Amino acid sequence: MRHVLLVMAVLLAACGSGPLHLYEESTVGWAQAGPGGFVNRDGVLTSFGGMGLFWYSAREFRSYSLKLDWRVTGDGNSGVFIGFPASSDPLSAVENGYEVQIDASDVPERTTGAIYGVQSADIAARDAAVRPPGQWNTFELIVSGERVRVLLNGVQINDFTNTDPVRSLASGHVGLQNHGPHDEVSFRDISLTG
Repeated sequence: MRHVLLVMAVLLAACGSGPLHLYEESTVGWAQAGPGGFVNRDGVLTSFGGMGLFWYSAREFRSYSLKLDWRVTGDGNSGVFIGFPASSDPLSAVENGYEVQIDASDVPERTTGAIYGVQSADIAARDAAVRPPGQWNTFELIVSGERVRVLLNGVQINDFTNTDPVRSLASGHVGLQNHGPHDEVSFRDISLTG
Protein backbone atom coordinates (compact mmCIF):
# COMPACT_ATOMS: atom_id res chain seq x y z
CA MET A 1 0.00 0.00 0.00
CA ARG A 2 2.86 2.40 0.79
CA HIS A 3 4.32 1.73 -2.63
CA VAL A 4 1.00 2.56 -4.34
CA LEU A 5 0.68 5.81 -2.36
CA LEU A 6 4.25 6.79 -3.23
CA VAL A 7 3.64 6.15 -6.94
CA MET A 8 0.43 8.20 -6.81
CA ALA A 9 2.25 11.09 -5.10
CA VAL A 10 5.00 11.05 -7.74
CA LEU A 11 2.44 11.01 -10.57
CA LEU A 12 0.47 13.91 -9.04
CA ALA A 13 3.65 15.95 -8.63
CA ALA A 14 4.64 15.27 -12.25
CA CYS A 15 1.23 16.35 -13.52
CA GLY A 16 1.35 19.68 -11.69
CA SER A 17 -1.63 21.39 -10.17
CA GLY A 18 -3.21 22.50 -13.43
CA PRO A 19 -4.28 26.02 -14.32
CA LEU A 20 -4.86 28.73 -11.75
CA HIS A 21 -8.43 29.91 -12.32
CA LEU A 22 -8.21 33.67 -11.83
CA TYR A 23 -11.89 34.13 -12.66
CA GLU A 24 -14.77 31.73 -13.15
CA GLU A 25 -17.47 33.35 -11.00
CA SER A 26 -15.57 34.79 -8.05
CA THR A 27 -13.66 38.07 -8.08
CA VAL A 28 -11.62 37.20 -4.99
CA GLY A 29 -8.07 38.46 -5.57
CA TRP A 30 -9.17 41.19 -8.01
CA ALA A 31 -9.21 44.97 -7.45
CA GLN A 32 -10.57 47.93 -9.41
CA ALA A 33 -8.27 50.88 -10.15
CA GLY A 34 -9.87 54.05 -11.44
CA PRO A 35 -13.46 54.79 -12.45
CA GLY A 36 -16.04 52.37 -13.79
CA GLY A 37 -15.69 48.66 -13.29
CA PHE A 38 -17.14 45.28 -14.18
CA VAL A 39 -20.51 43.67 -13.50
CA ASN A 40 -20.03 40.07 -12.32
CA ARG A 41 -23.00 37.96 -13.41
CA ASP A 42 -23.32 34.25 -14.25
CA GLY A 43 -19.58 33.69 -14.69
CA VAL A 44 -19.14 36.72 -16.97
CA LEU A 45 -17.46 40.07 -16.23
CA THR A 46 -18.89 42.95 -18.29
CA SER A 47 -17.24 46.36 -18.38
CA PHE A 48 -18.91 49.69 -17.65
CA GLY A 49 -17.60 53.25 -17.40
CA GLY A 50 -13.94 54.06 -17.20
CA MET A 51 -11.21 54.45 -17.96
CA GLY A 52 -10.22 51.98 -15.33
CA LEU A 53 -8.49 48.67 -14.76
CA PHE A 54 -9.72 45.50 -13.06
CA TRP A 55 -6.51 43.75 -12.08
CA TYR A 56 -5.50 40.56 -10.33
CA SER A 57 -3.91 42.05 -7.23
CA ALA A 58 -3.36 38.80 -5.31
CA ARG A 59 0.06 38.18 -6.89
CA GLU A 60 2.52 38.91 -9.69
CA PHE A 61 3.33 36.36 -12.37
CA ARG A 62 6.47 35.28 -14.23
CA SER A 63 6.65 33.18 -17.44
CA TYR A 64 3.04 32.09 -17.86
CA SER A 65 0.24 31.45 -20.29
CA LEU A 66 -2.86 33.59 -19.67
CA LYS A 67 -6.00 32.33 -21.36
CA LEU A 68 -9.37 34.09 -21.42
CA ASP A 69 -12.50 34.51 -23.47
CA TRP A 70 -13.72 37.96 -24.52
CA ARG A 71 -16.72 39.31 -26.42
CA VAL A 72 -17.48 42.80 -27.73
CA THR A 73 -20.85 44.31 -28.55
CA GLY A 74 -20.53 46.54 -31.59
CA ASP A 75 -17.38 48.63 -31.77
CA GLY A 76 -16.15 47.91 -28.23
CA ASN A 77 -12.72 48.87 -26.93
CA SER A 78 -10.80 47.13 -24.16
CA GLY A 79 -7.54 45.36 -23.57
CA VAL A 80 -5.64 42.88 -21.46
CA PHE A 81 -2.74 44.41 -19.54
CA ILE A 82 0.35 42.42 -18.62
CA GLY A 83 3.66 43.05 -16.86
CA PHE A 84 2.76 46.02 -14.66
CA PRO A 85 3.49 46.71 -10.97
CA ALA A 86 0.82 46.89 -8.25
CA SER A 87 -0.92 50.27 -8.17
CA SER A 88 -4.31 51.82 -7.47
CA ASP A 89 -3.72 54.12 -10.48
CA PRO A 90 -4.91 52.58 -13.79
CA LEU A 91 -2.35 54.69 -15.68
CA SER A 92 0.43 52.72 -13.98
CA ALA A 93 -0.48 49.72 -16.16
CA VAL A 94 -0.50 51.97 -19.25
CA GLU A 95 2.89 53.51 -18.44
CA ASN A 96 4.69 50.48 -16.98
CA GLY A 97 3.08 47.46 -18.64
CA TYR A 98 1.76 46.47 -22.04
CA GLU A 99 -1.80 46.27 -23.36
CA VAL A 100 -2.90 43.57 -25.77
CA GLN A 101 -5.68 45.47 -27.52
CA ILE A 102 -9.29 44.46 -28.14
CA ASP A 103 -10.79 46.73 -30.84
CA ALA A 104 -11.02 45.29 -34.36
CA SER A 105 -11.84 48.61 -36.01
CA ASP A 106 -8.86 50.76 -35.01
CA VAL A 107 -5.55 51.50 -36.80
CA PRO A 108 -3.00 48.62 -36.98
CA GLU A 109 -1.00 49.59 -33.85
CA ARG A 110 -4.25 49.84 -31.88
CA THR A 111 -6.30 46.94 -33.18
CA THR A 112 -7.19 43.55 -31.73
CA GLY A 113 -4.04 41.62 -30.92
CA ALA A 114 -1.72 44.63 -31.20
CA ILE A 115 0.67 45.50 -28.42
CA TYR A 116 -1.09 48.84 -28.07
CA GLY A 117 0.81 51.68 -29.68
CA VAL A 118 3.97 49.58 -30.05
CA GLN A 119 3.49 46.70 -32.49
CA SER A 120 0.63 45.82 -34.81
CA ALA A 121 -0.85 42.35 -34.95
CA ASP A 122 -0.53 40.36 -38.18
CA ILE A 123 -3.69 41.86 -39.71
CA ALA A 124 -4.34 39.05 -42.22
CA ALA A 125 -4.01 36.40 -39.50
CA ARG A 126 -6.14 38.50 -37.12
CA ASP A 127 -8.87 39.00 -39.73
CA ALA A 128 -8.98 35.27 -40.45
CA ALA A 129 -9.17 34.35 -36.74
CA VAL A 130 -11.41 37.01 -35.14
CA ARG A 131 -15.08 36.27 -34.62
CA PRO A 132 -17.67 39.05 -35.13
CA PRO A 133 -19.18 41.19 -32.37
CA GLY A 134 -21.53 39.20 -30.17
CA GLN A 135 -19.45 36.00 -30.41
CA TRP A 136 -16.82 34.80 -27.94
CA ASN A 137 -13.13 34.97 -28.87
CA THR A 138 -10.24 33.38 -26.98
CA PHE A 139 -6.91 35.08 -26.27
CA GLU A 140 -3.90 33.11 -25.11
CA LEU A 141 -0.99 35.33 -24.07
CA ILE A 142 2.21 33.33 -23.65
CA VAL A 143 4.76 35.32 -21.68
CA SER A 144 8.33 34.06 -21.41
CA GLY A 145 10.83 36.53 -20.01
CA GLU A 146 10.53 39.69 -22.12
CA ARG A 147 8.62 37.96 -24.94
CA VAL A 148 4.86 37.64 -25.40
CA ARG A 149 3.11 35.68 -28.12
CA VAL A 150 -0.56 36.50 -28.76
CA LEU A 151 -2.88 33.76 -29.97
CA LEU A 152 -6.43 34.56 -31.07
CA ASN A 153 -8.72 31.54 -31.30
CA GLY A 154 -5.62 29.33 -31.57
CA VAL A 155 -3.91 31.39 -34.31
CA GLN A 156 -0.72 33.32 -33.51
CA ILE A 157 -1.30 36.95 -34.47
CA ASN A 158 1.57 38.69 -32.69
CA ASP A 159 5.07 37.93 -31.36
CA PHE A 160 6.63 40.78 -29.41
CA THR A 161 9.86 41.10 -27.44
CA ASN A 162 10.21 44.01 -25.04
CA THR A 163 13.37 46.12 -25.32
CA ASP A 164 12.14 49.13 -23.32
CA PRO A 165 14.27 49.45 -20.15
CA VAL A 166 11.39 51.20 -18.31
CA ARG A 167 8.99 48.25 -18.79
CA SER A 168 9.41 44.56 -18.14
CA LEU A 169 7.32 41.54 -19.03
CA ALA A 170 9.51 39.30 -16.85
CA SER A 171 7.34 39.92 -13.79
CA GLY A 172 4.08 41.71 -13.11
CA HIS A 173 0.33 41.70 -12.71
CA VAL A 174 -2.44 41.07 -15.24
CA GLY A 175 -5.61 43.12 -15.70
CA LEU A 176 -8.63 43.96 -17.83
CA GLN A 177 -9.40 47.45 -19.09
CA ASN A 178 -12.81 49.06 -18.80
CA HIS A 179 -12.28 51.75 -21.44
CA GLY A 180 -15.30 54.04 -21.33
CA PRO A 181 -19.08 54.41 -21.08
CA HIS A 182 -19.75 53.29 -24.67
CA ASP A 183 -17.39 50.29 -24.65
CA GLU A 184 -19.10 47.14 -23.39
CA VAL A 185 -16.72 44.18 -23.39
CA SER A 186 -17.25 40.90 -21.53
CA PHE A 187 -14.74 38.36 -20.22
CA ARG A 188 -15.02 34.81 -18.88
CA ASP A 189 -12.92 31.74 -18.04
CA ILE A 190 -9.71 33.55 -17.09
CA SER A 191 -6.95 31.09 -16.20
CA LEU A 192 -3.20 31.05 -15.99
CA THR A 193 -0.64 28.26 -16.20
CA GLY A 194 3.08 28.38 -15.59
